[in-house]
Amino acid sequence: MTRGFSLYLDALRFLAALVVFASHMGYARFTGGNMQWIRDLNLGSDAVVVFFVLSGFVIAYTTFARNRGPAAYAEARFARLYSVIIPALVLTFALDTLGTWIEPAAYAGWWYNGEDRAGQLAQAMTFTTQVWFDATRVGSNGPFWSVAYEAWYYAGFGVAVFCRGRVRVLLLLLMAAIVGPRVLLLAPCWLLGVLLQQAVHKGHAQALSRATGWLLAVVPWILYAGAQAIHLPTRLANLTYILLGKVAPPNSILGFSDEFIWNFLIAVLMALHFLGVYRLAREATWISARAETAIRWAAGATFSLYLFHYPILTFLHGLPGYDSASVLHPALMATAALIACFALAEISERRLGAWKRLVHAVFRHVSAWTAGPAVIAKRPS
Repeated sequence: MTRGFSLYLDALRFLAALVVFASHMGYARFTGGNMQWIRDLNLGSDAVVVFFVLSGFVIAYTTFARNRGPAAYAEARFARLYSVIIPALVLTFALDTLGTWIEPAAYAGWWYNGEDRAGQLAQAMTFTTQVWFDATRVGSNGPFWSVAYEAWYYAGFGVAVFCRGRVRVLLLLLMAAIVGPRVLLLAPCWLLGVLLQQAVHKGHAQALSRATGWLLAVVPWILYAGAQAIHLPTRLANLTYILLGKVAPPNSILGFSDEFIWNFLIAVLMALHFLGVYRLAREATWISARAETAIRWAAGATFSLYLFHYPILTFLHGLPGYDSASVLHPALMATAALIACFALAEISERRLGAWKRLVHAVFRHVSAWTAGPAVIAKRPS
């Protein structure tokens, strides 16, 4: 991967996290309807699809480029997930407990699940909050849903790469049976990132002309804007409703996968866009070292920004005296939430090395423990 393309991906994933943040700020309880337009466009959901394509590309690249074995792959994925998930769960439950004590009315809505926290914790830690037709919300942490999708994509990719023959087929079928249709419906978006990495690896991006690179880099955004202008997401949602036999609204059956047709179209556009950018980025020598440092630093808090901001916003808007109709209060809340997310990144994803060592130690102990009975059984009596 070239330096220019790597920097572009880092910048884009940080911007996508900001879009999700802004999309949640658009709720009337936070901003009094002043940012309703971003809710109407549903940009936060679209940004998550960008994350999926990015994730598929990056995971495929790091796996193949670094020639990782199955153990190293599993350790890296667990460390990446739990480095943010564990702090996020602690923060979510702590703020929810304090917030419901200070102002219960601020949590009296669909955005908060106060039931069976032990069950929520167990499902969150095992990535089963969205299996089949379950839709367990983890306290006030709405964005947690996509983690439950992505973890299974990591696992499926690992099985597809490191297993062979019947074992691979049976394990993939077993995983599909466990997660159900919702997670599977958005899997093609993630897999497009993998296909993109393979196309780049085989030299297809490098073989493009500069003009074609610009065409692929720009036209997908124009098509996206045009699709929004003609309300294509709504039209496709209506089509999904018809395909489901009009028995119920798509979101009541498919949850966060209710726009899977539109989401796949976004993923296709983004994959084409990335292909064009990859061709152009090899010539991006104009990016200064200072700009690179800033981009890398911001991108290093992307996962934390994504997973910490919602419970922080929910807590802050419930503080006495908060006025959603004011311009000042939401601005102060957004600023405080962003600062908190960057601060929390210092103990989560920016300490990924420490989390990797911890996960490696756990894997080593589990391996020794599971190998113990076999070793003992082989000892002569």
